[in-house]
Amino acid sequence: MKEIALPPMPSRTPETTTTSWLARWNWDEIIARAVLACVLVALFLFLLAPMCAILGNAVLDRDGHFVGLAHFAAYIRTPSLMQSARNSVVLAASVVGISVPLAFVFAYALTRSTLPAPLKAVFRLVALIPLLAPSLLSAISFVQWFGNQGVLKPLLGGASIYGARGIIIAEVYNTFPHALMILVTALSLADGRLYEAASALGASTRRKFFSVTLPSSKYGLISAATVTFTYVISDFGAPKVIGGDFNVLSIDVFKQVIGQQNFSMGAVVGVLLVVPSILSFMIDTVVRRKLRAQLTARSVPYVPKPNAWANALLGGYCTLVCALLLAVVGMAIYTSLIKLWPYDLTLSLQNYRIVLFESDMAGAYKNSLVLATATALSGSLIVFTGAT
Repeated sequence: MKEIALPPMPSRTPETTTTSWLARWNWDEIIARAVLACVLVALFLFLLAPMCAILGNAVLDRDGHFVGLAHFAAYIRTPSLMQSARNSVVLAASVVGISVPLAFVFAYALTRSTLPAPLKAVFRLVALIPLLAPSLLSAISFVQWFGNQGVLKPLLGGASIYGARGIIIAEVYNTFPHALMILVTALSLADGRLYEAASALGASTRRKFFSVTLPSSKYGLISAATVTFTYVISDFGAPKVIGGDFNVLSIDVFKQVIGQQNFSMGAVVGVLLVVPSILSFMIDTVVRRKLRAQLTARSVPYVPKPNAWANALLGGYCTLVCALLLAVVGMAIYTSLIKLWPYDLTLSLQNYRIVLFESDMAGAYKNSLVLATATALSGSLIVFTGAT
């Protein structure tokens, strides 16, 4: 049998390997990778560098000497500081237990009812209003509704709005839209084939809810819970305005750093604040990945069937929630237009004139707008560049 001679294989020298490697990359890819590397460096400098500085202060004394975990041990031995940590966890868990179910029912009404589309759009718009306001605005508004001089103070039956009760109410208002957006997405990813199969098997509406709806939206519920927990445990505005003597970790940071100039202990509290946030972020990352994986190419969007009773109940619930949300914003706007709450209720623009033209707050307002604009432009540019 005649042998066939094969041509010799070309030798792979380092120069040949480098040339082939460069040939696979065009200039666009090289530039994209270089820009991505710059974005990563920027993230390292602006995110990890401050974290390293906080950790450094947590293990150093006032003179810069390394003391290890001495500050953490001192924190644990201080009853008032440990009580603040427990208060923060209890508050965050309480808000999660209230805000997430409320948002789930609202999201269910937006995605699983046959209410008119314009009405759903109005409900969604109103539900997202708290995103536009700082966290302390809701606390101020609840003080005006239920505080010592509040309009609806008798409804509390002699109880005070200041303290844990007020913080929970204000944080539920603040976190509601965050949980709502996540749950609307989770419910929108439902596979209609599961409901068709359940109907073919004769499952009741209640059975479908507990066997199909809740299991398919469990990742959305976990994600909403982690986002809400992280928001509450790190928020400063609401506890500062309406918290009274009820201390939390975010207030402790302010007291240690600004009040006592104790940066080491403030760094310890900061680390304790970051730990649950990091854990929540890790859980949320895993959950969001699983949430996106639920929707496959073969999935069929779920189309709700008309149900007059369900539409009436869900529409009434959404109307009530939107009315409460608007009442909070409306009270804040109303009190900004009167001369002196609650003694002189004459409508006037003097508060805006004083803030914008006749006080030092005008400069602070201008600085806030400049900083917000610069942050929005630079941040959007960096994020867009990294995503591209």
